[in-house]
Order: sequence, then structure tokens, then C-alpha cells
Amino acid sequence: MTEITAKYDGIFWSVPRTSPRYLIDPVAFFIALFGAPLLVALLGFWALIPVFALVFGGPIYLLLATPALLIHLRFRDGDTGGIITLAFAVVIVGAALGYVYGLLVPDSDAAIIAPFYGGFGLVLGPLWGWAFGWIYNRLRSDFSRVPH
Repeated sequence: MTEITAKYDGIFWSVPRTSPRYLIDPVAFFIALFGAPLLVALLGFWALIPVFALVFGGPIYLLLATPALLIHLRFRDGDTGGIITLAFAVVIVGAALGYVYGLLVPDSDAAIIAPFYGGFGLVLGPLWGWAFGWIYNRLRSDFSRVPH
């Protein structure tokens, strides 16, 4: 029975494992997930934009970044540069999808709001990604650093 579980990851069908996978340290993940925007807002409070971004962009960050980071950290080692790139890509895709949604749905202001959020997100998203990577890599356990 251990041969099956060691070779295949699928529950309902057999899917061969193609690459090593990393375990995600849940405590470090959630501290970094909520602490990253707070750290950026704390470091940039003098500009006021990161503080307002915490209020306006925080829920969107949690909605889009949580699944993206969970998938990314499961298959990659979690270096900060990769997380910054992921944040940049998530902001671009999220703003584009919001804009398309605004164009397709009548009486929707999403086509106006999505580029506004995307513009600020292109600056603050990678900063939040950097802060997430910095916090997560300092708090994660040694067991989650090795692929399994």
C-alpha cells in the first residue's frame, strides 16, 4: 500500500508525481499573509498610500493571494524573488479579469475601478509579496524547506 501513496498523489485517479513538493508551514504562512500588508503600511505610513491600500486592497489581496501563494509554495522553494514575480502576475491577471468583467456586465463600474486598483497594485503587490517572502522565510520550519 505504501508503494501506491509514495508514487501517486491522486485521490480519485492515479496522477504520477512529476516534481518534488514542499510542505507549507501553516503558522508562518498565516502570520506572513496578514503581516505583510501591515509591515508595508508600517514602513510607508508617511506616504499614506500603503495605509489606504491596506483598507481598500486588503480584502482583494486575501482573496487572490491566498490560493496563489498556497499553490506556489507547494511546488517551489519559496524564495522572495519568486513570490514578488507571483504577486506582479496576480495583480496583472486580477486587474485584467476585473476590467473584462466590467466590459461584459452592463451597469458595472468594474471597468473603471479595475485599472485603478491594478495601477496601485502594480506597486504595492510586489511590495506585499516581498514582505510576505521575508516574513515567511524567517518563520518557517526547517522541515518545510526540504522537498518531499
